[in-house]
Amino acid sequence: MLKHVFRLRWIAVVVVLFCALDAVAFVAIGVVRAVGGYRILFEGPPWSPEHAPGLELAKSLDAFLFALVFMVFTTGVTTLFILPPESPLLETIPAWMRVKSLSHLKYLLWEAILATMVVASAEVLVGNHSGTPWTVLAIPGATLVLALGLFLSRKGH
Repeated sequence: MLKHVFRLRWIAVVVVLFCALDAVAFVAIGVVRAVGGYRILFEGPPWSPEHAPGLELAKSLDAFLFALVFMVFTTGVTTLFILPPESPLLETIPAWMRVKSLSHLKYLLWEAILATMVVASAEVLVGNHSGTPWTVLAIPGATLVLALGLFLSRKGH
């Protein structure tokens, strides 16, 4: 039975590798969007509403925050399922990211996703000029629900 459990560790390794690749991809996307935003900025006004430098820079920040979510997940899965508890590699991980349980990982991910959604909400509110009012408020509404859920769940613990 114990042999089968240790074989499952390799599934965690595959998950970590692909999530790390996803994080790198989102960093690359963020860099490309940021460079595009700065290019629009240096071209100077007048800027069109769909190609405003601030909107492009917000999109790059959004991509960087998605990369952060993937890095948090990668670090948490590595700490929980791959590294032994006494591993010296754990000292290289910041203290706030040393995941001790699945629920701790859940809260870290919840907070990282919430930060990403706040930026996405701002991006939608600033950049969407043609949507109907209820579609414009969908992401900010979901962000509010997630924030309230996190608040209430932390209040219970």
